[in-house]
Amino acid sequence: TTTEQLNKQLTESRNKLEEKQQVLDIQSRHTIELEADNRVLLEKLGTQKSELEKLHETIKLEFQNVANAIFDEKARSFNELSSEKLTNLLNPLNNNLKEFKDRVNEVYDKEAKERFSLTKEISNLMELNRKISDEANNLTMALKGDSKAQGNWGEMILENILEASGLREGEEYFVQETMRSPEGRKTEHEATGKVMRPDIIVRYPGGRDVIIDSKVSLTAYSQFMASENQKEKESFSREHLRSVKTHIDELNKKDYSSYNVRSLEFVMMFIPNEPSYNMALQAEPTLWEYAYARKVVLMSPTNLIAALRMAMDLWKREYQVRNIQEIVRQGSALYDKFVGFTATFEKIGAELNSARKLYDEAFGQLSTGKGNLVQRVENLKKLGLTPSKKIAGNYLKTNTEVSDGNDLNQEDPEESRLNEHLLTNKHQPIT
Repeated sequence: TTTEQLNKQLTESRNKLEEKQQVLDIQSRHTIELEADNRVLLEKLGTQKSELEKLHETIKLEFQNVANAIFDEKARSFNELSSEKLTNLLNPLNNNLKEFKDRVNEVYDKEAKERFSLTKEISNLMELNRKISDEANNLTMALKGDSKAQGNWGEMILENILEASGLREGEEYFVQETMRSPEGRKTEHEATGKVMRPDIIVRYPGGRDVIIDSKVSLTAYSQFMASENQKEKESFSREHLRSVKTHIDELNKKDYSSYNVRSLEFVMMFIPNEPSYNMALQAEPTLWEYAYARKVVLMSPTNLIAALRMAMDLWKREYQVRNIQEIVRQGSALYDKFVGFTATFEKIGAELNSARKLYDEAFGQLSTGKGNLVQRVENLKKLGLTPSKKIAGNYLKTNTEVSDGNDLNQEDPEESRLNEHLLTNKHQPIT
């Protein structure tokens, strides 16, 4: 009767509403878990940022203390250094400190933006799933009976979801990639001899792969939707179920995990049309267990979006961990570089002191020491030498001051012999 039909339709609507509510509950729990994970990650990042800033301040303080001590001790020596050379020596250290600070701020800002955009991304993905389901229903009739077109359409839907998830093709997922042996040869199926080429390979952190194959069963489903006869509907429902099971058995026979050591033991079978997915489960509630026993996991667009969102979050955490490790590595390298710089600074001071000592010794031989060169060449003038040039006055002055302060009993032997010679020869000049 009409009342019974209305009651039945009402019951079916309630069942669908409950299924949608369950999906929404799962997504809500997933959102809460992600937000909790983000809070924990934010706290860890804040702690690490604080520790890195403290390390930066400690390094800066140590550098200032050591530099001040060295500059105070070697002030006289550093007056001889070129300002340009000292700037070139310190610039690399300043640049490394600035790069270190910028890297920490970049990681913090990136994490903050990702945290605030997470809820919006999930909402966008849910809206995308709704649109995909609507499009799937609209295309069902157009694709009816054309298996090749159905397959291409399913792969297109799968790639659209992957692109919307944030994963990058060629980085975190690969399309129609030929499986190869460790030696690089193409992998062929032992039974069929066909090259193993799954629709999608999703790579997780740690090098593990998840294989996704799109399987479309729309012919019986579209006939079911178009029919108004209950018996025909039951027949089409059974036919649709057989089609889905056939796809499950085909994937089980392919056994991708036996050919790819990085692949997980199960394969995700993606059914792009959400209503046809639900129809198969309604026809046989244990269908999911049937597939899982054959190492196949059934995925609708809603479930796949949640799984890919989790993969994207894992990759984000992996990249954040790598960034933090790189920051720590650069910080350690910067500290080691600083230690090497201080050791070089000490060597510069020692070399400058050594050079100053040699300079004083050479200056004594030239002008201030006993029997110095200036004094000897000036004595040549007393013998009548008439040079055209004169020695600089500061050397003569220094020599005179030193000579005036010497004890007469300690006269240089060369000076004594010269005076004796001048007296003997009555100051006869050289001609």
